[in-house]
Order: sequence, then C-alpha cells, then structure tokens
Amino acid sequence: MNTFLSLFLGLQLLLASAFPSPAILYRQPQNVLSWTSTQQDTQTQDKDSALASSITAPSAVLMEASTGTVIFEKDAHTKRHPASITKIMTLILIFEALEQGRIHLDDTVTVSEHAASMGGSQVFLEALETQDVETMIKCISIASANDACVAFRYSRR
Repeated sequence: MNTFLSLFLGLQLLLASAFPSPAILYRQPQNVLSWTSTQQDTQTQDKDSALASSITAPSAVLMEASTGTVIFEKDAHTKRHPASITKIMTLILIFEALEQGRIHLDDTVTVSEHAASMGGSQVFLEALETQDVETMIKCISIASANDACVAFRYSRR
C-alpha cells in the first residue's frame, strides 16, 4: 500500500510540475468565470479564448482546490470514459478495502452488463464473467481497463 501511495504522490507531483497553477495562468483568477460570460472584459476573454484554443482535450475543468471554485471549463458536462487518474483512485479504494479486511485477493468480482459495455481502454470482460480481485487489480493497473474498474465498482455495492 505504501509503495502504491508513493507512486500516486509522485504522479501528482509530476502533474503539478507539468501544468501551471491557476495563479500563473491568470494573474486575477477572481475575474475568470467562463469565456462565454458577458461580465468579463475583453482582456480576460482574450486570455480565456487563448486557453480554450490551446487545450486539445475534448473536455477540461480547472478548479481551485481549496474553495471548489471552477476557474475554467470546456465541455465539462459531457460523460466521458474513466481517465487514468480515476483508475488510480479506484485502486486506492481497493487497496484500502484490502488493508481493512473488507475484501480479499481471492474474492470474486462479477462483471455487469454495464461494465462489459465500456469502451476505451479495456480487457474485454464479458457480462456475468467472474474474476478474482487480484486479477481485476492487474487489469486496472496494467491494462488501464475501464471495464474492470466499472465491474469492480458495481460488484462491490
């Protein structure tokens, strides 16, 4: 568990150094609401338009962590397949459950119809297929499998 958390924290630091903080992107973050807002002045709109055009991802959300204030968003409400950071968070919850004895590596996980229908990165699990927790951890961590993440989540209600 400690090794995994160290890896997770290392990833967080890497991401933090790769992407500038909102204070660097905007000298006055309190003025940045949305690039479509009529309340913004032309200078802020130009900064937002430049940011929006520089982001190639189909969706993005930039949030101030301590307050939860959304500073920037681009197509934030479209449903997307779980991203890798979601898979890491899923693994953290799995490892916590293992550590607390709520689940065991040899427990079985049954794949739902919903989980089997996941697209994106997957290991092509079939509906009603069963796998043990250890195998599902490998699917999530090695293959970055959306179907395994969803199967585990819904199997563990």
